[in-house]
Amino acid sequence: MSYPFYTKLFDHLLVNYDKVYLKVKWVRHFLPGILFLTLLNSLCAQDMLGVVNSNYAGLYGISINPSAMVSNRLYMDYNLVSFQGYLDNNYIFISRDDFYNLLSDKKAPVYYTEENELRNYNIYRDDSDKFGYQNIRIFGPGGMLVYGQHAFGLTSAFRSVTSFQDLPNDIGVFLYEAIDYEYQHDIQYLHDAKIRLGSMSWYEMAISYAYNFHRYKWNYWSVGISIKPLIGTAGFYSTINNVEYIVHNDDSASVYNATFEYGASLPVNYSTNDIQPVFKPRGFGFGLDAGITYQNTEQGHSTTVFSRICEQPYEEYNFRIGLSILDFGYIKFKKNAVYESYINASAEWYKPHDTLSNSSVNELVTKVESYFAQTAEEFEHKETFTMFLPPAISLQADVKLRQAVYLNLSAHYGLKVGNSFLYRPSVIALTPRFETARWEVSIPFSIYEWQYSMPRIGFSFRYGNVFFGFDRLNTIIGASDFVGLDFYAGLRLNLSNNFKMNFVKGNCGMRKVHNIETFDFRNF
Repeated sequence: MSYPFYTKLFDHLLVNYDKVYLKVKWVRHFLPGILFLTLLNSLCAQDMLGVVNSNYAGLYGISINPSAMVSNRLYMDYNLVSFQGYLDNNYIFISRDDFYNLLSDKKAPVYYTEENELRNYNIYRDDSDKFGYQNIRIFGPGGMLVYGQHAFGLTSAFRSVTSFQDLPNDIGVFLYEAIDYEYQHDIQYLHDAKIRLGSMSWYEMAISYAYNFHRYKWNYWSVGISIKPLIGTAGFYSTINNVEYIVHNDDSASVYNATFEYGASLPVNYSTNDIQPVFKPRGFGFGLDAGITYQNTEQGHSTTVFSRICEQPYEEYNFRIGLSILDFGYIKFKKNAVYESYINASAEWYKPHDTLSNSSVNELVTKVESYFAQTAEEFEHKETFTMFLPPAISLQADVKLRQAVYLNLSAHYGLKVGNSFLYRPSVIALTPRFETARWEVSIPFSIYEWQYSMPRIGFSFRYGNVFFGFDRLNTIIGASDFVGLDFYAGLRLNLSNNFKMNFVKGNCGMRKVHNIETFDFRNF
């Protein structure tokens, strides 16, 4: 967990959240997103399931498997701008009735703690560990070119990701109820599984290459890679490896054998709490995506050579299977950075002597050190730290059912590596779609984080060069409580009659978009 969440975690065992932490500027700016208190203002889809697996995905398919570039229906593609986002958790929620009242009457929901303190959200109190994830990606200008067996791509994006995992229910209840929740007083809690929180925003530019390295009869193999220079604008994380604590009453608490670390590089003046330029570079790093794709094509390959780039034929497939690794990389923060680690530290807290004041970030860091540094077996302080991207392994399978009708199965498995990383939720999705060059519609059915009792239904639509979609319509149709939203939309230059930019393979100089199935299936 990150420094702000760590201080909130322990001081929520010590002080009231609303009276202390929301008064600190930088916590007020970042923490609501971390704890998903911005649910009402976020229209945020993790994977754009209705778009990335399309044969017209073009540039967007690179984000899920770079090797898909060379075999899609487009020989050229240009992106103008698009937005992708996702927000989900199993901790904070708004009931579906209150959510509809919010949309229709703009009336904020009202909930109360055991001490009758007002909240605008509720929490799930089951015994399961809590998780949350927020992903926002803004695609900027980019281009792609396919030339025979080779494909090249250049994309740009701004990304922001926040995640927390394995938050114990007792700590979650204290965060909501505050320290005066007497039902959890005088209970000694022990947590020896890692509790993680991370948040990072960065610019990335992906330089991609794909190569069709083997074609024989009906077999078609391609590989691809994306190298991504990264510029970090903000980041923080914290991991609690183990902690034991007891809240005696609303005036005292004890923490034993706490092993934790945190790092922060934020757009804040740590002495005055003044907000600094949000998009200023504070760290640099590199990322990597790589993948391989196999296709079983409908027709054998010929030795026909194209004379113009637009004459490249598209080779239809019976089925396609792809495997990729995504977001393997890091950013090292050196500017405005602080890192601290504690091993087997303990602390006693008494109110009001040890209550955190409304002070600067530097004073908060000093206060945490005063709690734990003297009792820790080992203590380390640095002014640099490294954070890792949200890594995942992805499997994609696509089957042609009939002309223009396909069925896709995708599985993405999020990896947990080390302490200072972001987590990408695991997902399994089944997506039927109908696609032509002019328009396309798909309906994803998905399961997130192995919650088979909570399946999700989505919808995606494209007409020419404009598309939009949702991967979760459950809340909108009233099938579940409000725990998050997702949305994606984009505008590209390709597939546009107005700009005469219909870069469909086999379409040379035609102003109208024709169904691609009318073209010959030949080898280039």
